Amino acid sequence: MKIIKEPIPDVLIYRPSFGYSHALKTAWKKGQIPQVKKGFYGEKLTKKNVSLEHLKPISQGGKTQWQNLVLADNKINNARGDKPLSEYINYKAMGEYLEQFKNIKIKGFDGNRYIAMILETVGGLINV
Repeated sequence: MKIIKEPIPDVLIYRPSFGYSHALKTAWKKGQIPQVKKGFYGEKLTKKNVSLEHLKPISQGGKTQWQNLVLADNKINNARGDKPLSEYINYKAMGEYLEQFKNIKIKGFDGNRYIAMILETVGGLINV
């Protein structure tokens, strides 16, 4: 067996294939925000399909932070990849998604603040 001694590229270390973790996804999976049933693109969320969608992709400088993260179906998330948000956004679905977070307050999370942050991010990405 031949052992390869080349260094592992940083992208393999920092972008695991199993997905990203964040308090938003964790809280949803633990049932702490049960009123959230639809994802950012309007799809029904399940524990099997839920993923974190970066509004501004990591490959374009986006961060794994509250203001850049929404819950979405992993198939849509993967299909979008690093394509512009403007090619995928549905304003009605986005409004319904954000409405689900209205007045939610749990430890470390304020739904109204989250809504404002996401609207600001989306506005900056699609020049509304």
